Parts: sequence; structure tokens; C-alpha cells
Amino acid sequence: MTKEQDDTLKYGLEFTRVIRMYYGRMQAKLAEVGLYRGQPPILGLLHQHDGMSQKEMARALNLSPATMTVTLKRMEKAGLVRREMDEHDQRILRVHLSEQGKQMWIKSSEELRSVTEELMEGITPEERKQMQGYLRRIARNMERAVEKHGMVEPDEPFID
Repeated sequence: MTKEQDDTLKYGLEFTRVIRMYYGRMQAKLAEVGLYRGQPPILGLLHQHDGMSQKEMARALNLSPATMTVTLKRMEKAGLVRREMDEHDQRILRVHLSEQGKQMWIKSSEELRSVTEELMEGITPEERKQMQGYLRRIARNMERAVEKHGMVEPDEPFID
């Protein structure tokens, strides 16, 4: 293995380590407000685009339609969302945030900010801006890889 290959492997392992810790910390904070993993991204998506179809939501969050259906049923039962048939096409289910869902979005976004501040502690505003640029490039790289090779949902999904 060349030094460059070894360094690339180390970057991947460190990135995985940070993701796992961040994810674990987020899960603990979200549990405090009564949310399950995967629910905040759905709340956030609906906060921005209320009334999306389940299919559009699954595509936007890179989830299978089946996973989206199960998660939305759970969220509907908890009173966070309501699903309604599209008035023009009965095959389409539109999803809307309930008042409770809106309040949970506010709480979860506060928790996200809190954990992100912990993550970014000691990093200057200039370094944060530079890191944001790196993360955007990394995300684009991964989007291209997913388009080219596809994606398998993890055994331990972010969505329940």
C-alpha cells in the first residue's frame, strides 16, 4: 500500500469515527425530546416543502418507498404528520406537518444546533467556512458515486 492509499484509508476511518460519534450524540439528544432516528430529516423536509408526496420525500432523502411508508405511519400514529390523498390523483399520498410536528421540528432543530456547536467547538468562523466547502465537495463526490453505483440502505438505518 502506498502512503497516499494509507492516508486515504485513514481519512475514511476518521470520517467514519466522527459520523458515528455525531450520530450517537444526536440520537441521545433527540430521544430526550421524544423523537426517533430519521424523524428530524422528515420534519425538516416537510417544514420546507409541506405537502410533498411520499415518493418525492423518499427520493429527496435517499430512502426506499417502503422505508418511507413505515416511518410515516409511525410518525402519523405519534401525531407528527398527517397523510392525505391528493385531490387530483388518488394514487398519491401527500404528507403534511401537524402542529405537534411543527413543534417537534423546532425542538429537534434546537438539539441539532446544540450538538453541532459541540462538534464545532474551538473551530474559528474562517475554519468553519472552509470546512463547509470541503463537506459540500465531499457530498457532491458521494452523490456522483451513488448515481453511478447505487446505494444500499445500511443494516442499521437512520430511519425507523
